[in-house]
Amino acid sequence: MKSLIVSLLVVVGLGTCAVPSYALTWDAYVSSTGTDTGSCFRPTPCATFSYALTQVSGGGVIHVVDSGAYGAATIAHSVTIDGGGLATTLAGGGFSITLAAQLAVSAAATDVVTIQNFTMSGVGAAPSAVAVASVGALHVQNCNFVRYSGAAIDFRATGGLLDMKDVTITDIQGGNGIYVGNGRAMLDHVSISRTQTAVLSAGAATVFITHSTANGNGSGFVAAYGPTAELHIDDCTMTNNQWAVVAGQGATAYVSRSSLTNNFIVALFNDGASHLISYGDNRFASNASDGAFTGMAAVK
Repeated sequence: MKSLIVSLLVVVGLGTCAVPSYALTWDAYVSSTGTDTGSCFRPTPCATFSYALTQVSGGGVIHVVDSGAYGAATIAHSVTIDGGGLATTLAGGGFSITLAAQLAVSAAATDVVTIQNFTMSGVGAAPSAVAVASVGALHVQNCNFVRYSGAAIDFRATGGLLDMKDVTITDIQGGNGIYVGNGRAMLDHVSISRTQTAVLSAGAATVFITHSTANGNGSGFVAAYGPTAELHIDDCTMTNNQWAVVAGQGATAYVSRSSLTNNFIVALFNDGASHLISYGDNRFASNASDGAFTGMAAVK
């Protein structure tokens, strides 16, 4: 019996020694009056996203307490960053801008990152609001992104999933609203205006767009730069663009239940080597030229 008690004490002692002397938090807070010390608890918030990311556990949440300048950051593990619906700049004091992606994601294929409830601006200098090199899934919801020089969302995670809902993007006149390269994307209730290209599905990407609007862009929804690039456009409005739907370099765009109106050059553009497929239920009006589909898909 004494031997058993000693053995149990040894096991308990080893288990105790294995517990670290500190623990990360599930909820971290950043504030315009915070400081980058401690654990970013609600009574003592920290000042930057980069520090908060060192304090929050994988799968935890970083909460924005008030409008402020919280600095650019690289996200390397599962996390949710909740902007609280507040206008937020990611530059020191709001008087400068980082000439790099404001939130860079370089995480594992098993990680899930969520960016929600933000209003962010690149003031025409920052290339992207969110740039993704690798991740399992990125969720972007209830956000407004304004004035970037490259792409508001630059998603290049091979095999990764981009999921966006209730997002507005505007004023990226030399770049893309959303760029998806070699990944998968689902865009729902996304409104994009005043960009060079609203959505670009490139390489081996597959992008599904529904209940969304491309208004006043150079090009609306584009599939290009690879014969396996695909767009699936359903119940969308494309208006006041130069080109509404573009397929190039062997790519394919499928269009259903959508309105293409008042586009200034041509609603449908195909480079002759690509595919524009209709389900036979789209509406065209007041375009300089409607263009033409190259094929029909069966409705089953």
